[in-house]
Amino acid sequence: MSDSSTRPARITKVIPDSICAEMGFDAGDSIVAINGQKPRDLIDYQFLCADEFLELEVLDAKGKTHKLEIEKDYDEDLGVEFETALFDGLIQCNNRCPFCFIDQQPPGKRETLYLKDDDYRLSFLYGSYLTLTNLTEKEWNRIEQMRLSPLYVSVHATEPDVRIRLLKNFRAGKILEQIKWFQERRLQIHAQVVVCPGINDGEHLERTLLDLAKFHTGNIPAVASVAVVPVGLTRFRPAEDELIAVTAEKAREVIAQVQKIQEVLSGGKGGKKANKKSLKFTPPSPPLLR
Repeated sequence: MSDSSTRPARITKVIPDSICAEMGFDAGDSIVAINGQKPRDLIDYQFLCADEFLELEVLDAKGKTHKLEIEKDYDEDLGVEFETALFDGLIQCNNRCPFCFIDQQPPGKRETLYLKDDDYRLSFLYGSYLTLTNLTEKEWNRIEQMRLSPLYVSVHATEPDVRIRLLKNFRAGKILEQIKWFQERRLQIHAQVVVCPGINDGEHLERTLLDLAKFHTGNIPAVASVAVVPVGLTRFRPAEDELIAVTAEKAREVIAQVQKIQEVLSGGKGGKKANKKSLKFTPPSPPLLR
């Protein structure tokens, strides 16, 4: 995102008895800059506010600009909430996953329900999943410099051809290289695998889990956990999505498969213990759409 695309951070709520309340801030006011820097998102805002002296440029609801100085404790919050966590716009998804919950929604709902996000900042702030296929070099650098960890990553498969088939994106095949990038920088991810019968289950699921387990080493494992969930399908999904619903029989099969791998990784039932701590798997839960 460019600096020119960054909008002022519009305030929607002022917390009573907070610093901003005492200074007369109102909902509708906007923070343009903090110590001369325009915050791109809530992460920047929190980072820039972690200081004892702040110079704020504020645009009030009537369009008038104000320069304010604030002295506070290092970790004291200003006491405002914003209409969005992203002041420079949403990073949207360029994948075409057949199981995408956005494409499976009924028509006629509010516009924001149809936005396909793949934003690392929402992953860091709120735990939403991203694919890592939409990141620019600048954004990779920011993740490293600001230590934005853990992130939540939709892995689905570690075999390049299988993941490319699922995401419909040739960049999807770089997932193991990308996880290694996190490992080299002592950053973490929580991985997710959406099981799509006939595509990434069976031997492909085993390969994925064992590949991810290799990154669960050291005091700061690059892969902290793996969630295995069934694909969720609705009657509004595209007709040619090549997906098959997870049956009760398939769910039992996957649960048994995951439990067997857990036992091997933890050293149970004759399995050789691979790591100091076993990788935590979440077996299939009630159907999820993502």
